[in-house]
Amino acid sequence: MRKVNGFIASTIVLSLAAWLTPAAHGATPTPAKSCKAAELGVQAQFTDSKEGLQTLTCGRVGKRYLWVITKVTLPANLDSKFVKVTGNTTSAPKLGKPKGQAPTALFSADVVKGGGAVAPAGATVTVHYTLMAWSSGKIVESSWERGQTVSFSLGGVIKGWQDGIPGMREGGRRLLVIPPALGYGATATGPIGANETLIFVVDLVKVG
Repeated sequence: MRKVNGFIASTIVLSLAAWLTPAAHGATPTPAKSCKAAELGVQAQFTDSKEGLQTLTCGRVGKRYLWVITKVTLPANLDSKFVKVTGNTTSAPKLGKPKGQAPTALFSADVVKGGGAVAPAGATVTVHYTLMAWSSGKIVESSWERGQTVSFSLGGVIKGWQDGIPGMREGGRRLLVIPPALGYGATATGPIGANETLIFVVDLVKVG
């Protein structure tokens, strides 16, 4: 997201191949438990009492085959103190109206924790995004509406992204609330007014 009219922004392609039916294979899949070589790449769902819904994939670790966590979906709706986010990473998120006072520091919260590569500072990333203006509560940009992801270097975007994206994993969805000082400041940019607080929901499709 450069300081130009266009912002940033790939459909998260979730692997839906062969969901495991526990009855067909015996024991219920559990994180770090053994699976069979014939199940390599097979996925299953597991609900953790604290973490919520998890996607497990049978993978090879050394000479062993184990169920590993490849995705964690936090409680279905993220209702932060600033804005509610609903929906899953196969489609555009739905955002509620901003509430309370806009933060003066960067706020970030994971709606979905990805299971892929971690984005380091300065990385090149491919993302889907939705942008809402705090003052109006209206969506002003969305890569989902265009049906196309955007790739860019984190070193060339606004400070709120430089600080807010590192640490995300591929397949994840993150809410960022960015104050003007870390966004476009006192300069109006396209549909974004001067001194606007920016609300982004970012889906990290690929790192590198």
